[in-house]
Amino acid sequence: MNFARNILLAFGVISLSGQASTACTPIKSITCTLVSETPVLDGASDDWSNVEVIEAPLTHALVPLESYPIGNGTVKIRCVHDAERVYFLFEVPGIYRFSMEDNKKCASISTMFKMGEDATLYNMGGCPLAPGGECEASPEGCDSYKVDLGGHWELKTTEMSTLYRVNDGTGNDEAANKDDEYSVNPYCRFDDDDEKAANEWEGAWLHSKPTKIERAATDTATMNDNGLYVFEMARSLQTASTETDAQLENGKAIDFGFAFWDPLESEENGWTDAGHYVTGCSKDWISLRLVDEKGEIAEEDLVRDDAGTAEEGESAAFSTNGSAIYGLVSAFVFAHALKKIIA
Repeated sequence: MNFARNILLAFGVISLSGQASTACTPIKSITCTLVSETPVLDGASDDWSNVEVIEAPLTHALVPLESYPIGNGTVKIRCVHDAERVYFLFEVPGIYRFSMEDNKKCASISTMFKMGEDATLYNMGGCPLAPGGECEASPEGCDSYKVDLGGHWELKTTEMSTLYRVNDGTGNDEAANKDDEYSVNPYCRFDDDDEKAANEWEGAWLHSKPTKIERAATDTATMNDNGLYVFEMARSLQTASTETDAQLENGKAIDFGFAFWDPLESEENGWTDAGHYVTGCSKDWISLRLVDEKGEIAEEDLVRDDAGTAEEGESAAFSTNGSAIYGLVSAFVFAHALKKIIA
């Protein structure tokens, strides 16, 4: 009887999630303005007041019908660049949690840049040859699914409002753990490791209300009740490694995404590798447009973006029309919900 009840509850979650999914509208593009005076990387947002704010919905990376449950469920993104570097400000509503012993009990973020021509936002590259669990090396045949994970930041060795700088020789950041990585799926993530590898990211973070609030408070809480995680980061437009780093260019666009790992995914264990939330309604890249001094990007990038928008308009993968793809996604939701209920 209890098992049958759990089945019904899980399908109830699918039904509710299906209703929520129709409201998820992915952000198509972010304009990254060319500036002469760049922000100070200290975790504060004061010097970003004149930069356009883009609010992008966050949904579960592998269960696309599940929205991020805190605040209004979005990340605020701001972006500028100069001739040498790109700068980001990310603001995510979230309950403060921090551990000096366990990264998974701290919030974590990463940017994602598409490198391989077949790389999907869904499944962080989505290589079909990559394992769905422990992954010791990048599988053969997955190069065309490669994603540049820039500044995948795990916080246990850091302090708020402190600037952590770049390092040479490896993507691994031993001081601040804001690693420069690449992936072909959520489990196959590696520090940049080719002969020209380095970590070109620097940044600072803070939380606006750094005191623990119980998860139950989020039932009726607003973004301001829980506070905000604020990440201010920058990296070089061009890097020495073309194997593990996406190359950015003034006047060009690149496919982009953002990921957030919630430290309260599990009260006992924190976040899991595959348990993160992403932009794009879990499926669509965002066109990050590093506009030139005229506020423009290359014509071929505009054509590519328009073609991508047309293709997305034809997709029924995340509708509720009973398609086979939606059924598959629902199965993911069912398994995820059932796992939570049984646990």
